[in-house]
Order: sequence, then structure tokens, then C-alpha cells
Amino acid sequence: MKIIGERLRSLRESVRLSQAKLAKEFDVSQSALARYEIDDSTPSPEVFLKYADYFDVSLDYLMGRTECREINKIK
Repeated sequence: MKIIGERLRSLRESVRLSQAKLAKEFDVSQSALARYEIDDSTPSPEVFLKYADYFDVSLDYLMGRTECREINKIK
């Protein structure tokens, strides 16, 4: 789904991290991170959780099920 890649890229860019630095933080390859962002590959559930925890967003936000980034405001 295109929305997932867009959200992953947007979150990374919002904190001005390079793909290489975030990949190191998540213990994945930079090329894998690039594939996630262009929707060529889907992150594993573990990587989705790393994104959610690192950026303090819900999995629903990452999946495009809500526009609300703040976890406590989702109902």
C-alpha cells in the first residue's frame, strides 16, 4: 500500500534522519528501508513495531487507518 511507504518516509524525514542512520537504529539494511519507503517491500511486524515505538505513533497510523499520529487520541 502506497500510504505505508509515504508514512514511513515522512516520519523519518520529519526528524531529519538518513535512511542509513535509521536502518542502523532498527538493525535492518539501508536498502531494505529504501524498499519499504517506495512500497517495493513490506516491513516485518517487528520492524513496524520499531517504527511505532521510535516515532511514538500507532500501528493504525502507519497502516493508513487513521490520520491521527497521537496514540492517546485514537478512538
